[in-house]
Parts: sequence; structure tokens; C-alpha cells
Amino acid sequence: MEAPWSPDQVLSTITNVRTFVVVSHTVPLDGEFSLNDLPGGAGRLDILCRCAVEAFLLSHGIRKDARLHLVIRDQFVITLEGQRLRHLNPDERSTAALLRRALALGGELRLGESARSTAGINVCRTGLAELLEELQAAGAALVLLDEGGEPLRSAPLAEHAAFVLSDHRDFAPQELELLDGVQRVSVGPKWLHGHQCITLVHSELDQREAGWTNGLS
Repeated sequence: MEAPWSPDQVLSTITNVRTFVVVSHTVPLDGEFSLNDLPGGAGRLDILCRCAVEAFLLSHGIRKDARLHLVIRDQFVITLEGQRLRHLNPDERSTAALLRRALALGGELRLGESARSTAGINVCRTGLAELLEELQAAGAALVLLDEGGEPLRSAPLAEHAAFVLSDHRDFAPQELELLDGVQRVSVGPKWLHGHQCITLVHSELDQREAGWTNGLS
């Protein structure tokens, strides 16, 4: 049986991992919602499900070098770890069931505590400020995905970047304050969905690693 792991253990392996942070503002904290109404009663949990699928799933496999932190209303952080992740499928419903289970477990935790929900999925009773602080302490450079940022195709990116984006709502003022001064990057001139942005970031990094582009043009 897989042993539980903590955020500290995850963050200590930041090297060679593509990290994404998605901030959710409307998902119910107690996990008490129907899987038949993800856009409504589940507070747009469908957005987080699509982000999870795009962060990890390939046509015939899974990205072992990816990590996704879902910040739920500044109360919980659900972390999905590609190296350990199991049972993630392309459909939103089964992904939502995994996240609902993590939320239910999170309700039993005290502030700062963490626990393994399912294989490769950890939940911690913490918020965005603490997560960003821990990521930076572990050596990650924060990159805010923003339509007004410099073009991703030509942007210089740190070796250990953590890409931060919001759900269907804009970042709250206090969240933007936490991200003040970080690099801002745009994936294109059109306003896209969050999961599409993750796909484009992966594509750009894949091309850079393959030597197809050097990020300078």
C-alpha cells in the first residue's frame, strides 16, 4: 500500500517537474454535491476536472513529470502528482469523484495537516499564500498566466517554473497582491479556458525540450 505523503515531500522534488497551480473560487468545501451537476451544484468543478486531464493525460499514457495544485477557496490545496497518480481518466465525472473524495477528507483535517486521498492525490488544509511561499522556498519561479503578459513563445522561462492561473473568475485583489512582481506570460491573443492554457504550456515546453524552439522567437 502506498504511504501517505506530505506537501513538504512533494515540494522537495520540484526539480524536473512541470508545476501548475489553479485557483478555484466556487467549489463547495464539504464535497457535498452531485456528480450530475458539475457546472452548477459543484461550483464549476468541471473546470478543475478538465485542468487535471490536460495537465496529465497523453494519448496513450500519463505525464509523470507533471504536478497540479488545486487551491479550493483558499481553504484546501489538492495536489495531484503524476509520478504516483492512478485512476485518472479522460471523463470529467470520474475525475470529479476523485476530487470530491479529497474534499471530504480535507474536512477532517486541522489547519496545516495533510493526508493522501487516493493514489497520487493529496489534500492539505492550507491556502494560496502558504502554497506559493512553499513553492518559492523549494526553488520554483512563479509564472502568472495572464492575457497581458509577454508571449509564451518568446518568453524566457526558469528551469523550475510554476504556472499559476485562475478558474472562470478573475483573481481576487488579495490573490493578485500575492502574485505582485512575478513573471506574467500570455499563451496567445485570444481569451482561452484554463485547461487550454495548460495544454499550450505543455506544448511549448515539449517543443523546447525537443529542440524545436529555443523560446527566443
